[in-house]
Amino acid sequence: MALLTARLGSILGSVRLGLVAGLIVAANLELFLFARYVKPDLLFVFLILVAFAGFILAYRGAGRVALLWGYAALGLTVVAKDILGAVGPVAAIGLFFLLTRERQVSAQWAPWIGVGLFVVIAVPWYLAVEFQNRGFLWYTVVDNHVLNFTRQRVFPDEDVPLSAQEFLGVTAIGFFPWSLMLPWALARAFRRPWVTVEARIWLLLGLWSVLVLAFFTLSPFKLPHYALPAFPAMALVVAKLWEDVLERAPGAPSGRTLLILPMIVLAGLAAISFVAWRGEARLPSGTLSLADVYTRNLDARGQSAPFPSYTQLQPLLGTLTLVFGAGALGLAAAVWRRLPRFGLGVLLAVMLAFLPVTVEGLTLFSKSRSVKVMAEALLARARAGDVIVHEGPLENSGALLLYLERPVKVVDGAQSTLAFGATFPEGREVFWDRERLRQRWGGRERFFLVSVVKPEKSVVRELDRAGVHLLLQSGGRWLYSNRP
Repeated sequence: MALLTARLGSILGSVRLGLVAGLIVAANLELFLFARYVKPDLLFVFLILVAFAGFILAYRGAGRVALLWGYAALGLTVVAKDILGAVGPVAAIGLFFLLTRERQVSAQWAPWIGVGLFVVIAVPWYLAVEFQNRGFLWYTVVDNHVLNFTRQRVFPDEDVPLSAQEFLGVTAIGFFPWSLMLPWALARAFRRPWVTVEARIWLLLGLWSVLVLAFFTLSPFKLPHYALPAFPAMALVVAKLWEDVLERAPGAPSGRTLLILPMIVLAGLAAISFVAWRGEARLPSGTLSLADVYTRNLDARGQSAPFPSYTQLQPLLGTLTLVFGAGALGLAAAVWRRLPRFGLGVLLAVMLAFLPVTVEGLTLFSKSRSVKVMAEALLARARAGDVIVHEGPLENSGALLLYLERPVKVVDGAQSTLAFGATFPEGREVFWDRERLRQRWGGRERFFLVSVVKPEKSVVRELDRAGVHLLLQSGGRWLYSNRP
């Protein structure tokens, strides 16, 4: 993704512009973290970028082949995640044509071969899955999108949406420090006249950025990562802003103007990190839940997410103090000496130095929530014929299945991403209600219950207390059995 962004920047401006845009993407906090999750979101974002790249190259005169690559990428976005991957870019390009008042749009930009290529790629997979699983199309298109937008889902999962202010705040943090200069970049992207092809392409990139942010800000349902599809475009318009600053283009702000606010913020972050390193401050309550969906879901259930100890976090806080402090000093020197190139280099260096710290932090958080200890306890105790049950959404302990390599029953797990699948006939033997577990718990079979629900709200309250034995508590989970 960073390479493609850099290439687009080089084509639209200069090698320096492309390098800066590519580094902004490569060193972006949110993209960097999501690259480490087993989720399709980053592939989804990349395919949207490929689609825009195809259109942009075709718009610059590269020919129909580039446009067909764009249509193929749109088809793949639908397969990779959902239909919004195609609807969003098409809507943005349609609005772009309205603003630029271009003619013969359909004939030139919606050729039958391109539309046909999109259909051939996107439709067969959905039809095949619908044929095998009746109702899949309704669930995917209507329930996941239309009803989700109106907060009327038939099969809701446990994800708790952000408010508009929270979404904008998380996005600003995820795109830091470039979010501090994004308003200037977008204003210049929208600046008339749009006479040249390049000017209109920058308009398109700015338009896509604004549409994504505006749509999800106003949407009743949004999660922290929903702005990611706009990040490559945002990186390009910010890189274009810096190119204008360094070239002293008419109307461009000064480098000092762009560097002062990041300098102040980095100095503040250095001070906060230092105080936290000394053990004199704690993370404000609810901060982690803004960016982490799992923590937010636990907060909604009245539970606290497992958190690394201060002893584990202290070395990271010390490193952050040095990184942020050095960055603030570097920016202060750049502002004082009027060295915008040096200041830009400092910002990129700070983000590149910050990423390894986030990896260590993510590792600590992952270990604190890991199901490994629970799985090892089950492997040591469970025998053939024993029944293992998971209480709550199974995706909260997904790695458990990889460790155990045996079937797991699920109780009170219908409010999850597996809710629709639980309605199929084969799901009846997997998804249990509380009554079924209560009846089976007192029988001759040995049961193990892995619960992500705190005891006072767990199904264990409805079981015979004499037959409930707590074997282990680890990673925000409890392991019970009906045998000592």
